[in-house]
Amino acid sequence: MARILLGMIAVLVIIRVAFILSGTILPDEAYYWMWSQHPAISYYDHPPFNAWTLWLSSKLFGWNIFALRIVPIITFVADLWALWLISNLISNDPKSHFIVTALLFLATPIFLTMSMLALPDHLLILCLLFSLYFFLKFFSARLDEEEADWHALYLACIMLGLGTLAKYNAVLLGAGVFLYAIANLRTRQIFAHWQAYAAFGLFLLVVSPEIYWNIATKASSVTFVLQDRHAGLPTDNNLEGLKGFLGGMVAFLSPFLIWPLLKTLLIKPSGQSQNLVWLGRAAFFVSTLVFLGLSLTTDILFHWNLAAYIAIIPFIGLHMRAGWLAIAHVFYGTLVAALIAYNFAVLPLRTYFSSADYFSARAYGWEETADVAKMLADKHSVGFVAGTHYTSSSPLGFWMNDPSVTDLGPSRSQYRFWFQPEAYLGQDALILTTSFEGISSGLKARFDEITLLQTVEIRSAGKIVEKRQFYLASDFKG
Repeated sequence: MARILLGMIAVLVIIRVAFILSGTILPDEAYYWMWSQHPAISYYDHPPFNAWTLWLSSKLFGWNIFALRIVPIITFVADLWALWLISNLISNDPKSHFIVTALLFLATPIFLTMSMLALPDHLLILCLLFSLYFFLKFFSARLDEEEADWHALYLACIMLGLGTLAKYNAVLLGAGVFLYAIANLRTRQIFAHWQAYAAFGLFLLVVSPEIYWNIATKASSVTFVLQDRHAGLPTDNNLEGLKGFLGGMVAFLSPFLIWPLLKTLLIKPSGQSQNLVWLGRAAFFVSTLVFLGLSLTTDILFHWNLAAYIAIIPFIGLHMRAGWLAIAHVFYGTLVAALIAYNFAVLPLRTYFSSADYFSARAYGWEETADVAKMLADKHSVGFVAGTHYTSSSPLGFWMNDPSVTDLGPSRSQYRFWFQPEAYLGQDALILTTSFEGISSGLKARFDEITLLQTVEIRSAGKIVEKRQFYLASDFKG
């Protein structure tokens, strides 16, 4: 049994390393890299922490995939350290508990995917794991009627603040901890001490860049997260969002983790963690119920509920045993990892049935596309290069090593905060688009004339993945 599990762990690690070494980057990773080349106190789509770390990495290691991916590699190692610290706090057998929890972390699809990509989520996971550890450490002392470890509470709130600087949904862990604190007589007593409010003050201090950004931009980031990115549900089927949310939870946690999760949430706790497990439960239920409610009005992406899964996974480790369920879970995670890696590094899976979905297609052929863009830009002496969506503008800019590549598409993105139209009036532009976007009437109105120059067919494994068109747009009108 142990050899089977170790073998599967080895396969998971190999898949992770192979994907990183494949040279594949996802469109959103390139987007955040472009953020990092325009340092700012915060950004439109998300808070700034990910961009800040990528900026530092670019200064240390240059403009390359290694600099992009080294940050999530470091945070992944730190994630395991945080899990080890939590195991020592909540388990009577920390070594065994850590092995099981680390196995769950490696094999659970949502942690596997979100911890290896240069997206804000890998920082969210790291910060919330350490925040959870320090919260557990603080409340463990309170429940044992020991002297309050206020430093642990300060560190918990600082890490929660850093998590919020990665993604807004980090605050749901804090909301769960607050609910846990006021629900218990012993823990409720902390609100009689000034240190509790000082800890909250530290949280506000850490997130102050994001507060300032939203004040200065009329709550643009908060408005985007709470309103602009949601298209609503079909009027004839208001349960689509709910089904998608619950289905995503099963798929990205794995069907074989649902039973241990239910045991963790419902069975009366015992042992060293019998009181602390309620903290994990409170955070899980607060976050999950928030997104459960939102799923009745909009589609919920599978990773938005990460705070819930981070809060509960160390306690699931207390109920997961090395048996057929563990093997099935690891096998499932290995299969999902292999399919994801194949989809983005070898060939989009949908090409076997129809055509590639646009997000998968955007992971392919950018070195070739960038070479064509450089050739055409030089040949026609254009003033600037642009795409028609951030998922094409960003990888093009990354592979061209050019932070000035912009996005002129109709969808609002961070590019609108960087691009200064008045600086390019009267200039010609090279515009990249695809069949998924095309040249909109609004874009045509911004130039005197737009002419097709070249179509680039992106192929992989002998199949066409995407067709990209380059246009010459003359006399930019702003």
